[in-house]
Amino acid sequence: MKKIKYITLGVVFLFLFSGCLDDYKELNTNPELLGTVDPRNAFTGATENWNNAKRHHLTGKYSGVMQLMQYIVGSGGASADIYINPTGTSRPSPYTPYYSDYFEQIGLRLRYLVNTVIPLNPEKERYQDVAAIANILETYEAWLMFDVYGAAPYSEGLKLASDGIATPRYDLYQKDINGKELYKVFDEKVKDNVALLQKTSENQYNLGRNDFFYGGNVAKWVKFGNTLRIKMAQRLEKADNTFYNSVITEVLSHPGGIISSLDESAIYHHANEHNNNTDDMQTLTNDYVASRALVNYLKKYDDPRLPILVRRNGFGYGNNNKGNDDIFATLEKYYPNYKTEFAQWTDRYTGMAANPDSTNSLWSTNAYLTIAYVDDKGVNQTMTVRNNSQIESRFYVKNGGKVSNTLGVRDKEDQDLYDVSQDEISLFTPLITYPEVCFMMAEISLKKGSAVGGKNALNWFRDGIRSSMEQYQSWAEAMAVPSAMNKNSDNYNPISVEKIDAYLSRPEFQSVTMAKIASQQWVNLFMRPEEAWAFWKRTGLPTFKAQPEPEEGVAYFEELKSGGDQLLIPRRNVLPTPNTANVENFNAAVEALKSDPNYGSAVDKTEGRIWWDKP
Repeated sequence: MKKIKYITLGVVFLFLFSGCLDDYKELNTNPELLGTVDPRNAFTGATENWNNAKRHHLTGKYSGVMQLMQYIVGSGGASADIYINPTGTSRPSPYTPYYSDYFEQIGLRLRYLVNTVIPLNPEKERYQDVAAIANILETYEAWLMFDVYGAAPYSEGLKLASDGIATPRYDLYQKDINGKELYKVFDEKVKDNVALLQKTSENQYNLGRNDFFYGGNVAKWVKFGNTLRIKMAQRLEKADNTFYNSVITEVLSHPGGIISSLDESAIYHHANEHNNNTDDMQTLTNDYVASRALVNYLKKYDDPRLPILVRRNGFGYGNNNKGNDDIFATLEKYYPNYKTEFAQWTDRYTGMAANPDSTNSLWSTNAYLTIAYVDDKGVNQTMTVRNNSQIESRFYVKNGGKVSNTLGVRDKEDQDLYDVSQDEISLFTPLITYPEVCFMMAEISLKKGSAVGGKNALNWFRDGIRSSMEQYQSWAEAMAVPSAMNKNSDNYNPISVEKIDAYLSRPEFQSVTMAKIASQQWVNLFMRPEEAWAFWKRTGLPTFKAQPEPEEGVAYFEELKSGGDQLLIPRRNVLPTPNTANVENFNAAVEALKSDPNYGSAVDKTEGRIWWDKP
């Protein structure tokens, strides 16, 4: 697919950070770049590798929100540094790509497509569907940005060449520079563009293969837009409950419908993903292990997603890895009573404690347990057995990172047995999926005390569980997870209808509560941990307890302490500092943010809350 000539990475920082303006002016004035690009190709370039275009997008996810939401823990033990200690000075800001991605690529290019490329095209009337889809996606990315930063130069940003605005003012989540609630601006923009898509005609050019989300299916884009309106409104349940209820009522009566099947899930299918070369992706497999909270919840109820999402440890044969099997053979020989002596590890699925104060406990020694023995010649030896389970990194990296100069062979499945051609593996980034929608609707129905969207809370909840399991089996097959699709796997254990039915027959899932919905949504958002973070901030679920043992179908996070001090999960990001030319507007934005007492006394006090995140 050809490169779009008008795209210049990092152009946002020309006016936000670096102060070099000439290139940005050329982007909007060079005749060679105007009206010569097929808008469909421009759309592809604007959305290329959606929020997953660089390696730090992935490593930042692992080092930040995936740990905060207790999917994983550092392989050397939980670190207090990723949390906030109110008695200390460190205030970590979890990595999210939205601010830089909006101004460097997504917002910049989609706005340019809609405001310049299409209007200058001689057939501009035939690209209105393309413009509407671009507007919906641009609004989605802008909303994600405000969701975690609270402010950005949105209304006046990216208007240097068109309007001569070199020092844009900042909008706030709750109010734009014109005094209107920005969240309502977002909702109206999505609503209006959904209405345009409903008027589509055969005369309209279809995105087709240029659309890596829905392949140009306009009806699915309508469903995405409607579902996005519900999702955005649900964030405001506490902040503006009247608006929240009005949007829910309006959308659920919309003839275009919402996402209602796995086939309608909004997923970006990467075409030329950055991590085909996985030399430095060992951080995903080598530096992290699964958390106790995640493993305990999956294991407690015989969740068929367990062998798909988590790999077995080394305390037994069948590791999909000969190196680990050879080590276990040594353990079995010199410790014939290993099942009782190492009973903590022999069920094969164990997670590491997320609590930094548990670093020296048996749950958090290391990814590998060092065991002494005396060999047949009477020589003192040691062996290292993987005691903590890893998550299945193939959901994030092709083949789990098959190429590496530093990744130990015992940290991944045997390449000779489980390597799959990179061209046969599909990498993808979920935006909003059908299972997520089911749990959203289950919550809405539960709180209303009546059926919504044609189902009651329990049916939405159970449909969410079923579709989540079906989704992860399908994704695991696409990503060549051995336990899901390779019959030669030592642990071939695909999710079947029978296993799903057995899970749903358990007594814990014959009733629905908010805590049960939250627990299932947490597991379901394994590949979208940023949304798990947002869900936790909005609901406070899962809650914490000293030992993350599930009860009555409910998952728990492990309590977080350091030296006995209670640690806090950051609740927002630090607003990036612009170049000196725009510092005045930045400072005004910070003062406006601080006028909300929940935001905190300083921009770097990340225990503070964005306006929508109410106590």
